[in-house]
Amino acid sequence: MRFPTASTVRSTVVLLTALLLALAANAALPAPRAHAYGTYWITTFAQAGGYPNTVCGTGNGHPCGPNGYLYAGSNYVNCRAWGGEVNDGRGNYNRWWLLTDLDTPAGSRGWVSAYYLSGQGNDQADYWNGSRWVPIPNC
Repeated sequence: MRFPTASTVRSTVVLLTALLLALAANAALPAPRAHAYGTYWITTFAQAGGYPNTVCGTGNGHPCGPNGYLYAGSNYVNCRAWGGEVNDGRGNYNRWWLLTDLDTPAGSRGWVSAYYLSGQGNDQADYWNGSRWVPIPNC
């Protein structure tokens, strides 16, 4: 039986440490910037609060107020991420959140629940590409 040399073990430990540090740093990254993603047009049926992350305002132990609002109507979003559930207590819910530029205050960005998308089912976050419904890309 052949055992790995000390330099092989040391190299493996260094690589694993670098990987763990990279993963930990990635978990603490701020919300992605719009220019890194496309623009996808959607329609919202009501004014929606925009939050600094995907768990605020969901009643799941992470209460916080909105940092702005997205008006009802035609809007664009950049990408989607899975987060806390938003529901109306009547069986309608969504856990997808959409990153976008908010209408108020001007120039602010935030996460809006896909619950407010028109014509969507539970846990859907799609846009119309001109011929069919397509999932908004993940962030």
